[in-house]
Amino acid sequence: MALTRLHVAADCGFWPAAAQAVLEFARGHGAQERQLGALTWVVPSGALAQCARAALHEASGRRALILPRVVPLVTWSGDREDSGIEARVEIFSALRSNEWIARSFGEQSETLWSLASDVARICDELTLAAVDQPEALEERLQASLARHFGRRASRVLQAPAQLVLRLWRARREAGDGAARMIAALAVRAAALQGPLVYLSDAIATAEATAVESWERAFVERAAARSEVLHLVPDVAMALTAAPMLGAAWPELTASGESAPIAARAQALLGRASVPPVVLTCGASLEETASVVAQQTLTWLREGRTMIALVALDRLLARRVRALLERAEVLVHDETGWKLSTTSAAAAIMRWLDLVRDDFYWRDLLDWLKSSFTLAERAGKGHEVAVIERAIRSSGVVQGAQAIRRALTEVARHDDTMLDRAAYDQATYDRALEVLRLVEAEVQATRRATNTLSGQLRALRHAMTALGMQTGLEADPVGRTVLAELDRLDHQLASQRAAATFADFRALLALRFEEAAYVDTAVESPVAMVTLAAAALRDFDAVALVGADASHLPSATSELLFMSNAVRAELGLATAERTRMEESARLAVLLARTPFTLAAWRARIGDEPNPVSPLLERLQFVSRQATGDDLVREPQWLDYGVSPVPATLPRPVAPQLLPPRVTAGDAQSLVDCPYQFYARRMLGLDEPDDVIELPDKRDFGIALHEVLKRFHRSWGGADFSALGAAELVTSLREHARAVFAPQLARAPGMLAYQRRFDGLVAGYVAWLQQHAAAGWRWTAGEESHRASVALRDGRNLELAGRIDRVDARPGGATVLIDYKARDPVVLRRALGRRGEEIQLPFYGLLLPRPPDEAQYLCFDRARDRRGGVESVAPDEALGPLTEAIGMRLREDLQRIADGAPLPAIGCETVCGRCEMRGLCRRDHWAQEDDRGTET
Repeated sequence: MALTRLHVAADCGFWPAAAQAVLEFARGHGAQERQLGALTWVVPSGALAQCARAALHEASGRRALILPRVVPLVTWSGDREDSGIEARVEIFSALRSNEWIARSFGEQSETLWSLASDVARICDELTLAAVDQPEALEERLQASLARHFGRRASRVLQAPAQLVLRLWRARREAGDGAARMIAALAVRAAALQGPLVYLSDAIATAEATAVESWERAFVERAAARSEVLHLVPDVAMALTAAPMLGAAWPELTASGESAPIAARAQALLGRASVPPVVLTCGASLEETASVVAQQTLTWLREGRTMIALVALDRLLARRVRALLERAEVLVHDETGWKLSTTSAAAAIMRWLDLVRDDFYWRDLLDWLKSSFTLAERAGKGHEVAVIERAIRSSGVVQGAQAIRRALTEVARHDDTMLDRAAYDQATYDRALEVLRLVEAEVQATRRATNTLSGQLRALRHAMTALGMQTGLEADPVGRTVLAELDRLDHQLASQRAAATFADFRALLALRFEEAAYVDTAVESPVAMVTLAAAALRDFDAVALVGADASHLPSATSELLFMSNAVRAELGLATAERTRMEESARLAVLLARTPFTLAAWRARIGDEPNPVSPLLERLQFVSRQATGDDLVREPQWLDYGVSPVPATLPRPVAPQLLPPRVTAGDAQSLVDCPYQFYARRMLGLDEPDDVIELPDKRDFGIALHEVLKRFHRSWGGADFSALGAAELVTSLREHARAVFAPQLARAPGMLAYQRRFDGLVAGYVAWLQQHAAAGWRWTAGEESHRASVALRDGRNLELAGRIDRVDARPGGATVLIDYKARDPVVLRRALGRRGEEIQLPFYGLLLPRPPDEAQYLCFDRARDRRGGVESVAPDEALGPLTEAIGMRLREDLQRIADGAPLPAIGCETVCGRCEMRGLCRRDHWAQEDDRGTET
């Protein structure tokens, strides 16, 4: 038996030469003409297996041919697919118990899992380098550690290196990871029947043979059993026919020329042509993505059928893919989508966040709104809507009990919060059922066995109970996530080491970051690949997406546990070797591709983003040798577009007239009819956000509650006849009762409690003066309604909650609305007649219109002022209420009759309107400024 090692130039002629070598090899070992069935050709990947079959077919003259078995290495070896979790779990436990690790990195689960991954990778590297002589490598490693870490300054690094040595010895003895792969290959080599062709994955350069230790051991073992042809792609041979590339990267060539780059370029003057490479820098991510997408479309129109998008910058590459899909060009993405970026995996991680953070409101809403949760509940949308309204209206931040109480409170006061026609009591009952179900599963998860496998079983149980299993099974990405959980379940079954919930969550996050979803159903002439996956494949054109210094060469990970010097002595990959390998892959890609576009964005954030130093070399050589620096400005296709002037929107929607109008709705209608249309008729108003840090809104809510309790306790008492001290004491007692639970939830409320305490004396003084004029409290915080009849028979409801109504002997009444605002601002607003309508609107709701109305402002107490001041409209309330009511009824009737709802465009309103983008205010502002504003 014999081993033949053949280096083949990794240029355009690689596959024809390789196929011819295989045919000659087969004939030399007894294969009949076009009868290659007894031959096995092992290649690095499935994509290269297709290239090998096509090359054999071409080399045989496209005649009928019994092909050999062409198979990827992983498939042929029979080594089971393994994410290495078992090894990492054991390494994780060892790291957690290590004193140096604890002292250096602490107890963070995420950090320990990352370190475990690094150690597992290093152990696999050592195993592959040692192959059948682990003891010899271990002796070399010990000697190297003693030599490089013996000095006092570097002695601190000896501890982690010795830790890696011990862990490697344990992993090797356990026979997992790389050791299992070597054992599987040894079994295949021993059982080999018939000739074998083996294609190396690495590319040989002038400084490296590209034959790894484990590969050499495998082919030599196979050669003891059968005839073996070992094919080695060689970039040095390829660059002999590409002098421009050889001058740019002399370290890859056979000569290894060390002359300065300027001298190398000068030597090519007049003897080299411009390489088929174009460098394009976009001003932004969007512009760069547009350039690549447009060039891809141009290639497709030219008839190119094999186009590669090499995803160096993943963010930029994803934007290119989105633009192409918008142009109805699908992309076969071989790189896939990390599961961590998918909504399917996010639903699971959000569930774990709910368990960890005790029903934090954002996590709960995100989880509930996921299409992968509660998949079997028909009324989920309504149930989630009332839960969200309860959370936002109450301001509850977290806690299952607090959220359930908030939902019960909303159900009790639904008439002021939601439309009963859409949300009846049964909806609230089902929403409470959902919360109890979720809470039960959270508690069950917290009681799970304190192991990784126990935590995973609890997760799977919760997923089944909460409809997540069903939701994920119905989605292709979801099925990939479930398959990943199945693999994890199998690999953790034998693990019994204690692990916390935080350990399990960090492990799952790590797996979702490592695993990817690849849509294999897409067939397209455009493929998105990595630089490594593009090697030796035939493409009509290639776009290097993100060819900048940040992404090419790629940043090497930190070599924490072993220095570059030690790694070099052991034959392991160093940072320089990794860079060399990437340079070789780039050179091979350029040498084999008829046209290459290298594009990158000029800036990343605020930082300039220069071209890759590898391409900068080629650019310099080309400029010196041919006068062409390869740089091209982005070219844009010309499109004929007929400009259409923007006009003020004037929607008509009588069918959307809401059945219920509040004071806020009416004010919106006065401010801008389009705002009323968008907010209320389309329902696009932004929901109240939960304020996690107390703000002025929380102060206003507490202020209303304190005054409601205070006045209900005193009733219609004559405050002018009572002592100020007694009233101050009572008011402060009610304030403490209101603020105490708020302080427990949010300690930041202390500042607002002190602010209210400073207003107590001022309010008591105003209250006694108010009472001395004969006014007595009669009602507070009560809901009122009035009806508006339309000509088509519909009845609209005007509704609101009035803060307070006082009366005095003789029947006169005054309507009071509390405001935690500056009285100057309110006085200015009331000065615009008919523009501030809250008080007259409330007057429409009472059975008998009030005689007076006023805002009671609670500002800061300062400059010897109590901070409490009343502000009333300048005109009589009766005529104002009547005028506002008549205008409101007419406006509602006009909307019902089909009148348009124009955007007013008043800057005082538009400046604080969240619908400004919807009405396109900024696109017709200039026209209005010239005088067409209505």
